[in-house]
Amino acid sequence: MEWTVEAISYLTSLGCAESSATSSDRNVSAVSQQAGNAPGIPFEVWPKLESTIQIYNIPFKIPGSRTDRELLHFYCSEAAQCLSRFSDSTLWTQLILQRSQHQPVIRNSLVALSSLYREYLKVGSNQLGNSPKTIQLMAKSHKQLSTYLLTPGASPEAALVCSLIFYVFECLVGNTKQAIWHLDRGLELLKNYWVDDPNLLAKMDPIYPQLKIIFCHLDVHASIFSWERMPVLKLASQDHISGLSDAVPEQFSGIFDIEQTLVTLQNWKTNHLMSTVVHKGAHLQELPIEIAQERLQLERQLQLFEAAIERFRLQNDGQTMNSQDRQRIMLLHCQALIFHGVLLENIILNEEDTKTPMEAYCKFEFALEQIAFLISDFESSNGSKSEHREFTVSTNLVAMLYFVCFKTRDRNLLEKALSMMNSSLYSARDGLWDSRKAFLVVQSVLSEKDSLRSEEGSDMRLEDVGSDVIDTSCGLDEVFCALRIEDEVN
Repeated sequence: MEWTVEAISYLTSLGCAESSATSSDRNVSAVSQQAGNAPGIPFEVWPKLESTIQIYNIPFKIPGSRTDRELLHFYCSEAAQCLSRFSDSTLWTQLILQRSQHQPVIRNSLVALSSLYREYLKVGSNQLGNSPKTIQLMAKSHKQLSTYLLTPGASPEAALVCSLIFYVFECLVGNTKQAIWHLDRGLELLKNYWVDDPNLLAKMDPIYPQLKIIFCHLDVHASIFSWERMPVLKLASQDHISGLSDAVPEQFSGIFDIEQTLVTLQNWKTNHLMSTVVHKGAHLQELPIEIAQERLQLERQLQLFEAAIERFRLQNDGQTMNSQDRQRIMLLHCQALIFHGVLLENIILNEEDTKTPMEAYCKFEFALEQIAFLISDFESSNGSKSEHREFTVSTNLVAMLYFVCFKTRDRNLLEKALSMMNSSLYSARDGLWDSRKAFLVVQSVLSEKDSLRSEEGSDMRLEDVGSDVIDTSCGLDEVFCALRIEDEVN
């Protein structure tokens, strides 16, 4: 593939600017120089891996140190499956690993990811982010990519994979602003090559559709985390938006088809609501006609999606379906229900319309039941409930519970979602979203609501109570700071 001027620009910012961006954010140079001799800051802050591995669970021979092999063994044995929990594991367990065999820049980034992930499980985001060793590992990976991108054979594939890995780096240490920065660099490259020319995907090997789908998911996740960030991608066609054709097929061909359709609807809904935020709170009959028509068209497509996924589940219920596929379908269904419920709250006809809000709450309630069953099914299929920190990349489970809490007027629904956040997902982090922080934010705003006189607060959503701090541009972390919550996380 030839490099265009635009692509070189994207990759220059992705590779060369990363080091400066990360350095300015964490003072990498100063910390690195001082770490070795500053009093009270031991440079080797992490214990070494146990050297008892007899057979490495790595499907190919790799050069490098024994430590690198042990970290890749850990990645293959544990980390890859955990990162992709409730999702298609192909990208993390197979495709990226295959690329790492022949691409040292990917392999080195994967080794760093394994090291960071392993330490995250022990100490959590706060301690991990403050460790000089962490900063050194991340800066080294950025420099290696920057050097690689200057070579004649540099490929966009390696740049995309590394930008995804760097996004996970930053999520692990809790630096959401920098995580979104890395994500946006990858999205611009993806948009330049493949989203603008969908037919190109058919000519590529299996990693490209997998990379596209996860970047599309993360684009939506970043926009619902940071409310002023418009999605980089626009996936719905003009025919879909105008109603000339349906975005949802009559019948899904498989789980990947379900996922592609859902992320298109999620992207469409997010772009639509964010581009019309000036009309937030307006009833449907008060909206400009073109906005109202698009909103109703989108709602119809979500109805079609839910009907189609129900048919797919019924048709495959009697067939042999492994637990991973069953959980994956369940998660996609939950995501659709939550997004549909949020949209319904934005198409209330007038003040007398009580039917539409009730439909939204029914969606939320069904989604919570499905999430509870999903977590229970996972624990059952894996033998026990995990008591350790959990990290996933793209389930959106924490965000879904958070939005139910803020969107509903039903106290029972709110308390159910809050309880799940504080029990089943107590120590979980899903990409940008930290469950403990989300729980503490909801709890803080709920306390404020309960302090109001009953006639003022009884019918208010948490979103309305905390609107002065909730509507922030930098997401959950900024809300957490604005509410001055004591940092109990980690």
